[in-house]
Amino acid sequence: MPEYSKKLRVILPLLYTYDFGAPVWRLRLDTTANRLGLEVRDGDLLLADFYSLELSRNELTKLPLPAAKNWWLGLEDAHESLLLLHGYGNRQVGEHKGIFAYSSETGKLAWEQPELAFYGIAATGVLALEPEQKTLVQLQPDSGTIVRQNVSLVRGAEEVANYSRARYQHCTYPMLYLEGEKYFAEVADFLRQQLHVEPMGGIEYAEAGEYIVVSYYTTAANSKTDNMLSVFDLHGKPKLNKHLARGLSGIGSDTFIIFNQKLYFIQDRNTLVVHNLT
Repeated sequence: MPEYSKKLRVILPLLYTYDFGAPVWRLRLDTTANRLGLEVRDGDLLLADFYSLELSRNELTKLPLPAAKNWWLGLEDAHESLLLLHGYGNRQVGEHKGIFAYSSETGKLAWEQPELAFYGIAATGVLALEPEQKTLVQLQPDSGTIVRQNVSLVRGAEEVANYSRARYQHCTYPMLYLEGEKYFAEVADFLRQQLHVEPMGGIEYAEAGEYIVVSYYTTAANSKTDNMLSVFDLHGKPKLNKHLARGLSGIGSDTFIIFNQKLYFIQDRNTLVVHNLT
């Protein structure tokens, strides 16, 4: 463990952790219901599970789906207390087909559209692709009923982008700066001064209230990399330092998110960790 971590005395309040026992592949925020959707996959056993975490009460709900069926499903999004899953049309190329909406609270199937492909969430509802026509339809979120047809891809992209700004207004995703870029050099210099580390590859950076959150990579043995996450106050004083992952073959993105002044990240691939930023 680096020397600076031994000297670290003040840390951010830890709210809770969840160890899923298998890698967490995907997180999706349901900002309308204050929930977090999670997709957990065990590639060795070909098992997948889907969860919804209520963020105020920290209550975890698992979808009660057959294990054999789950592997051929994936998490698209989470919206209005629903987990929106996809199936596959052509499994060899990973083509998404089918939308299956499950209640985040009960785990029961609310509706399905097996012939459509999920496209995105707009202010007026769920947009889905009609593969044959190459146009979009709008679905009622609570029932899956088609309420609008023949929406162009250009129009659909605009609607999804416009709603995303309102939908995620209380959520902060980090900016990714790659090695060689100006802002990478600036943040890397800050990390060298504060933590005496040598960042490489890429840095993710975000500011939230009184804190600065940085995810960065350092060189490990056998040409691998380690992913670290550090939190600083606005005076540059470190408040938290964590190993997110060890022995990686490259760098990633979206290694943490901030929602309603809480910091969410996955540690050691299997564990969701939540810290309070207030």
